[in-house]
Amino acid sequence: MPEIPVVDSPASPDAADHLAQFAAEVARFREVLAAGRSAVFVQLFDFLVSRSTDDRAPKEVEIALAVFGKDGAEGSVGDSAVRVYVHRLRKRLDDHYANQSGRRLFIPKGQYRILLAPEAGAAAEPDATKTAPAGPRWRSAAFALAALAFVVLNLVAWQIVTAQKRVADPALQLRSTSFWRPLALDKPSILVTGDNFLLAEAKDRKSVNRLILDPTIRSRGDFGNYLTTHPQSFYTLYDFDLHLSPVGTALATWDILPVVNALHGQVGSSPTITPISRLKSSALDGNDIIYVGRLASMGFLAAPLFRSSTLSWDPQSGKLADRRSGRSFSDAPAGPADQGTGRDYGYIASVATSSGRHIVVISGLGDHGVQSMASLVTDAVQMGKLAGQRAATRSFEALYEVRTMNDAPMDRSLIMIRPLRSVSGMAANTPAAS
Repeated sequence: MPEIPVVDSPASPDAADHLAQFAAEVARFREVLAAGRSAVFVQLFDFLVSRSTDDRAPKEVEIALAVFGKDGAEGSVGDSAVRVYVHRLRKRLDDHYANQSGRRLFIPKGQYRILLAPEAGAAAEPDATKTAPAGPRWRSAAFALAALAFVVLNLVAWQIVTAQKRVADPALQLRSTSFWRPLALDKPSILVTGDNFLLAEAKDRKSVNRLILDPTIRSRGDFGNYLTTHPQSFYTLYDFDLHLSPVGTALATWDILPVVNALHGQVGSSPTITPISRLKSSALDGNDIIYVGRLASMGFLAAPLFRSSTLSWDPQSGKLADRRSGRSFSDAPAGPADQGTGRDYGYIASVATSSGRHIVVISGLGDHGVQSMASLVTDAVQMGKLAGQRAATRSFEALYEVRTMNDAPMDRSLIMIRPLRSVSGMAANTPAAS
C-alpha cells in the first residue's frame, strides 16, 4: 500500500474546493464499485462517505446496524462482519489506485470513514487520531447545506448518466455465455425467488408462540398431508399463509435483477418477479424461469431438476450428495470456531425443459453460497471462462465451494461441472394455482 499523506477533512475551512474534488472522486470510484454488483459494498461505501464530514467516525455497531441490519445485541458477530467488509473495501481502494498518481480516496487505519488524500509523495500516513481533525466546524449552516447538496447532486447525476452503461455493456458479454444464451428474449422471463412455508404454533389461533420452518413442509398441500399422519398437531399448528425469504436471497436478487433487465431491455421486455410459493403451473408453459435462492427454498422445482442431475438433494438433512463420487456437501465451519472460518456451497444450472423453455438456477446451500453465485453469473469475465469448459453445454450444472471468514464470503473454487439432461415432468410437480 502506498504511503498516505496528511489530509484535510472534507469539513475544513477551505472545504469548497476540497469537497468538489472529493465528490468527483467518490463518483468515479463508486462507478467502479457498482460494476462489481455487490449491493453490500456499495451501501458500505455510501455510508462511510456520508459520515466522512462528521467530527466523530462511526463505530462498528453503527455500521452493522445501518449496512448489515444487525443490532448491538449480536455483539461480535456484527462487529466482525464490519471489520471484514471494511478491510475488503480498503483493499479495493488500494487496488484501484495502485498504478495511479494524484488524489485518492482511502480509509484511515483506526477509523471508519472515507477521506481524500492530496497528491502522493507528501508525508507519511499519520496516526488515525490526527487524520480527520475535529474542527473547525463549518462556517455556517447555509454553507454546510450547500456543500452537502453539491455532493448529493453529483452522485445523483452520476447515477443517472452511467447506470445504463454500467449494466448494458456487461450484459452484452453475458448474453454470449452458455449460461445466459439459451434464454429467449422475445418473451419476458420470470425471476423466481426462493421462500419457505412457515407454520404458526398457537394454542388459541390468536397468540402465536413461535413460527416453525420445516423443510419437508413446503406448501399448504404438504401441511395437509402432515396433519393426516400427525393428528395431534391439528389444534397446535396453523397455516396463516406466511412465507420467509432469507436476506441472502434478497441481496442476490438485487444483484441479478439489473442484469436480467438489461438482457431483456434490448427487445423491450422485462422480467416479472414472484416467490416460488406463488409460482403457478401455467407460467411454466410459455416462460423461461430464473430461480434465485437456497436449494432448500426451491419448492417444486427441486425434484425434476435433481432427477436430471448426478447430484441429489435431501431436504431433511440439508445435504447435497454426488451420486458418482459418494461425496456429500453441507455448509459448516471449515476450521476451529475461534478462527471464524466457514464453508458453504454454491450451485448453478442452466437447463432446457421438455416444453422447449429454459430454467436458470442461481442457488446454494446457504446465503453465502447464493450470494457468491449471484456475483459469479453476473461477472462476464468469469462466465466467459466457465463457458470455455467442455461440459458447459446448452444444459449443464456446476458446484462451487465458497470459503467464508467471520460471516463474510471470501473466495470460491469450482468442484465440478457436468452436462444435464433436459428437465421433464414440471407440470406434474407444480402445485395447483390458488
